[in-house]
Parts: sequence; structure tokens; C-alpha cells
Amino acid sequence: MKKYLAILVAASAVLFSCSKMEGDVMPGDYDHYNQHGAQSEDISGVFNAIVTVKKTPTDSVYFQINDSETIYPANYQSKYTRMERIICCVNASSRPTGRFNYTCNVEWAEPIEEGLVTDSAVGRDPIDIIDDWMTSVEDGYLTLHYNALWGNTPTIHSFSIVTGTSSDNPYVLVLRHDAKGDAQDWAGDGLVCFDINSLPDTEGQYKELTLKWNNLEGSASERQFKFKTRE
Repeated sequence: MKKYLAILVAASAVLFSCSKMEGDVMPGDYDHYNQHGAQSEDISGVFNAIVTVKKTPTDSVYFQINDSETIYPANYQSKYTRMERIICCVNASSRPTGRFNYTCNVEWAEPIEEGLVTDSAVGRDPIDIIDDWMTSVEDGYLTLHYNALWGNTPTIHSFSIVTGTSSDNPYVLVLRHDAKGDAQDWAGDGLVCFDINSLPDTEGQYKELTLKWNNLEGSASERQFKFKTRE
């Protein structure tokens, strides 16, 4: 997981969701999508995004950029191994290609660590969830930009989402962080994603999803998202 910390530090000056980098434009000045993927203008240009890598029945690799829109990565076709979440920088064109909404060339891409979705999990170590564009629920995935405490040894932390925590609401989830006994010497951030598409089918509608966790100050925290089952 620590490898993601370097990526995020190096890219922190330009990381923003589906926004252009033009001259002295600051991240977030031109957001092209709202939470549910409604296009507001042409997305041509270079931007960073978190996407799901998928393949069509005819073996064309594509990126799902939100719940409804897709982008064709022309120079990424030979890199597909399986469906997964990645963080990437793309140079996009608004020109459609067949069934896809946009086309792009990929400047760089890194896989996002995958956490476990379970009905029981160990680990109650504190963690903070960072409220930025990288923390999202899209395409049946919960992706979290988090801050945790680390030691100076190569200890691998684990992250789990616990389901079934509410008897009357299946869309209440609890995030568990297991530091595996790692020292708490310094704070650093990272990315982790969870495939939550096994939650009860929303039948094409958005349901309110609640995530709960224990923050670095030792208090209970929660946040609400909009969730729709991946089609």
C-alpha cells in the first residue's frame, strides 16, 4: 500500500476529477461531471480520473468513468488483465468511438488496492477518510482516499467493508482497518477500493449508502453516498 503514497504525493498538485489543466487553471475550476455523471461540457484535454477497466464481449478494452459514461483508451488495449479500478491520467477527446462516449490516450495508470467485502472482519485501528474527488461511489465500487498511521517497517495493512451491520438497512457499511500491529509513527494517505455490487440490487435507482468508521481522533464518523447497482 505504501507505493500509493508516493503516487499521490507526486500527483497531488494536479489530481482532480475530470477537469482540464489549461495554463493557470486550478484543479476543480472546470468540473465536467456531477456526482451522477451528468456531462456539463466538452471533456477534451488532460485530466486525472479513477475508472473501472472493462472489456466488451468483442474484446474492446474501455474505461467506465462514472455510472453511465465510457471512454475508449486507444493505447491501453494490450494491458487488460481483468476488471479492476485504476487511477490514471488521460489525454481525452470528445470524439465518440462506436459505443463509447469519448476516446483517450493514457499518460500513466496505477491499479488501486482492493479491500475485502465481508460480513465480519477484524481490525479496529483508526483511519480518516479524505473528502475529495477520489472518495466516491461509482460503477458498483466504493473508492476511498484515506489517511492512516504507519510505522517504519514494511507492514501491510488490511482494509475491509463489513456488511449486514443494520438489521433493517442493507446499505449501512462499516469500514475496518487492521494495521497488523504496525507502529503509529507518521500519517500518510493511500487509496483502496471495494466492490460493493453484491449489495441488494437497487433496480436502476439510487439508494443512500452510509459508511461508518473510527477516525484518527478516536471518534465515530460516518458519510453518506449515492449507490446504484452496476449494470
